[in-house]
Amino acid sequence: MRLEFTPSPERRASLRAQRARLEQPTDVLTVLRSALATDVAAGGVACTVESVHPDRFVLRARVCTRLGEWRAYALKACGQMAPDGLCLPIRYVAQEHLLVFPWVEGRCLADIGDDGALFRRAACLTASLHRLPLVPEPPTTPEQLIAHVGARCEWLRRRRPEAAPVMEPLVPALTDAVTALDPAQPTAVHGDLWAGQFLWTGERLVLLDLDAFGYTDAAYDVGHFLAQLERGGLVDPARAARADRLRATFLDAYRSSMPAVSARNVAFYRALTLARKIHTVCRTDPVGWPRLAVALARRARAALEEMATAAVSAP
Repeated sequence: MRLEFTPSPERRASLRAQRARLEQPTDVLTVLRSALATDVAAGGVACTVESVHPDRFVLRARVCTRLGEWRAYALKACGQMAPDGLCLPIRYVAQEHLLVFPWVEGRCLADIGDDGALFRRAACLTASLHRLPLVPEPPTTPEQLIAHVGARCEWLRRRRPEAAPVMEPLVPALTDAVTALDPAQPTAVHGDLWAGQFLWTGERLVLLDLDAFGYTDAAYDVGHFLAQLERGGLVDPARAARADRLRATFLDAYRSSMPAVSARNVAFYRALTLARKIHTVCRTDPVGWPRLAVALARRARAALEEMATAAVSAP
């Protein structure tokens, strides 16, 4: 599982240069003609930057075929879809280290509002991902995930020492809780599952952004999704009741599809995600982090306490 990657200065510079080059119509035209079975007309290309991160970027390319048809693609440096499904790359351009995706127009699930039906569909789509017969890599263990939380806590000790005491006690608490986890067969997981990764086109729900795709307990994705909703309610208290309803809706639908996934393990990974997000709010919210960090720590401890009362078998 891709938990975190910090590119070297040389790699960052290389990505910046690649992005600048691919923003030029002639260069992106060359890439698309080599990657796609599409007769792209000369000059029929428009490229815009959609997102930029230190280790990746996404461009949107609109191309016009010789027949006058416009098509859009997402170009991601680092398909076909069912009625609800994963947005998978349709080509990999090896020389550019570039994935080419179909461009999907729609609304982010996180922005749609209190739509329980779509959250139930998101849960079913997540379950379908967890049932895929894939073994993409060696399993990521709970200990590795806790080590990642510990590394973020160490960052706080160095960069924001006043916040570190809020997060520090959670690392040994998570370590102690590992012994109470139910046995679980690893499965393919999204790795960064939250409502912002689902796009509603008006007809189908599409799951995006498999950058953190991995192989571990399916409860990791579920706990992460629930914790992100919980965090959203803490950031905006006016949305707290809505977040609680959507958490219950998602979890109920997921349980119906995947009854063997342990409720105890879901509670553990929810706690782990809430603990990890303390680092996030301290880094990104210089004003509101004191309240949010304390609230996240309190919710993480509550999730660990839920492990003691959760069912041993199916949730």
